[in-house]
Amino acid sequence: MGTSINQSSDRKSSNWKRVLVCYTQPKIPESRIINEIWRASENENIPISSQIKSEAIFSCYQAVKSSQNIQEALQKANQSIVNLKGNSIVTEFAKRVIPSAFQSSNPQKEWTSFFFAEVTKYFISRDASGYVSKDNRNQSVKDLIDFKKNINSKVMDIINSGAQEFKSKSEWDVFVDKSIQKLKTVQNDNKNKGRW
Repeated sequence: MGTSINQSSDRKSSNWKRVLVCYTQPKIPESRIINEIWRASENENIPISSQIKSEAIFSCYQAVKSSQNIQEALQKANQSIVNLKGNSIVTEFAKRVIPSAFQSSNPQKEWTSFFFAEVTKYFISRDASGYVSKDNRNQSVKDLIDFKKNINSKVMDIINSGAQEFKSKSEWDVFVDKSIQKLKTVQNDNKNKGRW
């Protein structure tokens, strides 16, 4: 399943309206944008957490944990996903970040943070490009690229603050719930504090 074409959020949905406003207002802290993205994604008919807590995603984590290199991890992840019949856009993100995780000294920990950042980037990518102009938060494509990098970095920091080794799917599920709760909770940025 390819992920090069993004379907934008339902602009009529009250669920995503607060997120879309974030792309127009430069004074809204980036941490608050993360909060709104994860709140909206959890309020969908099928919450994003239910997809992240799938056997297929956990099998990707296990593949990274039990492999010596990128190729072995990708092979194990692909085989598990086929066996589970668990392919989805979210599993594509889980596989996509395996090479990045293996560039670090701790692939299983880094895979987790890269994965949550990739899911967040997907939600941003499907809408934010429609809000690049002098009247919006991102006035150029370069601004949008920098914005996505900053959001990715913040998400990875949040996830890394609680990342650990997961011995079972139930431990993974608890971690996912705690992580999403953190992502949904307002964080204080050093600048642009206050309500909007």
